[in-house]
Amino acid sequence: MTRADRPSVLHRPSHGGVLAPAQAPPFLTIEHLSEKTLDVPVTPAGLSTAAKAKLVLQSGGRTLAGLVFVWLMIRLVPVNPHLNLAIPIVLMCVMIAAYAWYFKLQLRRIHTAQYPQVQATEALILVVAMFLAIFSVTYYTMSLATPKGFSEPLDQFSAFYFAVTVLATVGFGDITPVSIPARSVAMLQMGFDIAFIAVAVRIVSGTANKVLENRQRSANE
Repeated sequence: MTRADRPSVLHRPSHGGVLAPAQAPPFLTIEHLSEKTLDVPVTPAGLSTAAKAKLVLQSGGRTLAGLVFVWLMIRLVPVNPHLNLAIPIVLMCVMIAAYAWYFKLQLRRIHTAQYPQVQATEALILVVAMFLAIFSVTYYTMSLATPKGFSEPLDQFSAFYFAVTVLATVGFGDITPVSIPARSVAMLQMGFDIAFIAVAVRIVSGTANKVLENRQRSANE
């Protein structure tokens, strides 16, 4: 069925009292409503300098708020090694579930965002931060249980720092896994890092590009 064959849902009374199809106003076609297309630029390129600055500040503020939330989640891990080990384990499970939920949420937000590419950038930063937080909590919990598992006892910050160095494959050597369990988790993160970067970047960027293509196609019809 072509666009001309589709029945119109907008009607107006004609002079004879019979309902006649009305002309759909711009950006109110079925295609645009289904894609939630907005009558605004879909990329920041056409914005003024002031509008670009506002967009950057808003995006930076949302990203910073998300990073603060991730750090607060890390800080919830008990600092007392004599506490019940089930507490950090449960927290790690909650973080993994939150990570999966947040990833799906970001994909939905990209579909409805006014600027999908900007939203995709925010999503990648926060998804990477949550990914690192999961492993940093793991390293910190292992260090609490076995302080000699690493070259030095880890606190919450140093555990996150070590997770970042593993992701970046920097290998400063200031913190190294010593025990077999610690090395095993570090190897596991290395493997996940390769898959995570390739898959996450492709999914998020691909979603943003698809939204832009669909909106551009709908606008040209």
